[in-house]
Amino acid sequence: MLKRKMYKKLLEWKQSESAKAFMLFGARQTGKTFLVREFARNEYQDLVEVDFLRDENARELIVGAHNAKEVIERLSLLREKSITKNTLLFFDEIQKAPDVITQVKYLVEDGQFSLVASGSMLGTELKGFRSFPVGYVQIEDMYPLDFEEFAWALGAPESLLDTVYEAYKQKTPLDEGLHNQLVQLYRDYLVFGGMPQVIQTYLDSNYSLNEVRQQQLSIVRQYKEDISQYATSASSPKIREVYDRIPSELDKENKRFIFKNLQKYASYGRYEDEVVWLIDAAVALPTYCVSEPKRPLIRTKERSKFKLYDSDTGLLISQFPVASALDVLQGSPSANYGAVYENIVAQELNTFVPCLYYYRNNRKGEVDFLFESPQGNVIPIEVKSGKDYKLHVALNNLLGTDDYEIPYALVLSEANLSSAQRAGKTIWYLPLYMTFCLKRDCEQALDGIHVSPPVFGDAIA
Repeated sequence: MLKRKMYKKLLEWKQSESAKAFMLFGARQTGKTFLVREFARNEYQDLVEVDFLRDENARELIVGAHNAKEVIERLSLLREKSITKNTLLFFDEIQKAPDVITQVKYLVEDGQFSLVASGSMLGTELKGFRSFPVGYVQIEDMYPLDFEEFAWALGAPESLLDTVYEAYKQKTPLDEGLHNQLVQLYRDYLVFGGMPQVIQTYLDSNYSLNEVRQQQLSIVRQYKEDISQYATSASSPKIREVYDRIPSELDKENKRFIFKNLQKYASYGRYEDEVVWLIDAAVALPTYCVSEPKRPLIRTKERSKFKLYDSDTGLLISQFPVASALDVLQGSPSANYGAVYENIVAQELNTFVPCLYYYRNNRKGEVDFLFESPQGNVIPIEVKSGKDYKLHVALNNLLGTDDYEIPYALVLSEANLSSAQRAGKTIWYLPLYMTFCLKRDCEQALDGIHVSPPVFGDAIA
């Protein structure tokens, strides 16, 4: 089994004896169902699974229940087995049965049974689930494997990633031999991506790139079939148009999604619903333009100006000629990695940043990403694919503008860790494989911080 960080969250949920259901959302093929089954196998005596996508009768049977007792009775009848407190109840593809929310409430209020539900975002409106009363559910999002999970899958010990993080914290370069190994590992990550089935195929096929690519293209085809199946007949062709266009739009120099490339008179207004559908489906990642690199970044967000990245870089690169994958794996100096390098950074940032932004100004230039740190600072990030990674005019312009109050900047490339000064501020040149360290920083930023409520005493009297 591929080691996933979400397993730890499931385990913490079980050990806390939470009175909430655990709801796991994410795009198709990110490993939700397999993870829950493995969790049940290891942590419970039994599993009762209902797949609402494949079993319409189950939906009708459960929806008819009027309390927790009836839900359990009907599940026992459905699966022809008794259900105990050490049974994990698993409602899979719950987006196909939105009226099951009531029955979930019954089970949560009863408090005797553990319930995990999962839902695919593809083609589905899940706002009803996401607005579930806070006291009833713990909602988590499942993504493709991140770089740490990918490294574990390929045999890297956890201590190796800890060593990388320590070097990042201390701002010291890694041993050059280790650095080169990690660069190659990250190139592998770029090409293979993070879809669990793809990685498992790679491991099971004696490392066959051809079988990996076929598996990736199979997932892409499945996404397209799902669009046809679950979107309305009116919007389905337009959603396909946008989805099919993502690789070619990213292959342009500025990478902004231009709707006139779809049709001569196309505009964002005519395709807005279709773009939102893909974003809600978690198969496309938007990065919005801001006109000012100041917090909160959402203040100057331009809704109709964005780059649209693929949710998995492996799926993206599978849609380019096979020579592109080989160029990336081999580190060919003639290859243009810009699209895939930016995509992988967007993919990793998306797992912990609520919304992705970039900056563009006609006078100052363009910066690939803007990141709001836990300390409240806006940090510009440039992604470089060649040896000219220290050439970044737009980044220098931002650092040289005092009004922006930017404390430092990051440049991600294949080079080892180093630094330089611009306008009296530090630019940290980090290897791309250190991108995961930004997430660790954010996760650890609030550790140990406790905010006490005010104490009302004599002053009131």
